[in-house]
Amino acid sequence: MTARERLPDRRGNVSFNFLHDGRTYHATATRYPDGRLAEVFLDVGKAGSTVQVHAEATAVLASLALQHGVSPQTLVHAVSGGPLAAALELAVLP
Repeated sequence: MTARERLPDRRGNVSFNFLHDGRTYHATATRYPDGRLAEVFLDVGKAGSTVQVHAEATAVLASLALQHGVSPQTLVHAVSGGPLAAALELAVLP
């Protein structure tokens, strides 16, 4: 794996909602200046719940992987069927 690529201090983002397994998730994705996906945040809106803790932890791990050069497609394949895969698929669409 490559060294972690630093994110710019200021960066644009896109936020969107999606349904997965009967839950509404709110996702925010940011990109590097060249358009590559850089990080993703997930929120289920239930602070302190197990599902919220898992969503946050999964998004942090995915963001670190993205910043180390792992492609979104690799992550989607690795966690297919989960809310992170759904968020990444929506985030990488043009």
